[in-house]
Amino acid sequence: MIRAKNLFNQMYLYPNLYTAFYKAAKGKRKNADVIDYEKDLDNNLKRLQHQIIELSPDVGHYRFFVIRDPKLREICAASFPERVLHHAIMNICEPVLDNYAIHDSYACRKDKGTVKALERCQSFVRRSEWFLKWILKNILIQ
Repeated sequence: MIRAKNLFNQMYLYPNLYTAFYKAAKGKRKNADVIDYEKDLDNNLKRLQHQIIELSPDVGHYRFFVIRDPKLREICAASFPERVLHHAIMNICEPVLDNYAIHDSYACRKDKGTVKALERCQSFVRRSEWFLKWILKNILIQ
């Protein structure tokens, strides 16, 4: 395995932190927590940068709520500053991690997802009869 170097040092650079903010804010620009964070964006990003460098990010401020779709589930959502931190980490680590993932891993990956996974499954089903039997036995009938 080839070792990726200097990933940590790239995480706290301002271009990465600004990109992380804009990714975290995408589609949420009217939320109060996003508006508040953006009002003092430079200081908030400096604070985040310092926390990353000191290895002491302020995490654990979750918002809990319940949804019904169709069954009752409790959702735990990270605060907006934590989402910025998540994006800052993934901006740097995702390309490296993606290179090591197997081809047939489809969850939470760019240009993959449910549709691509189903297309791949269909191609296996067309090629061999045993694959469909395995899917039925091990996944669908439980």
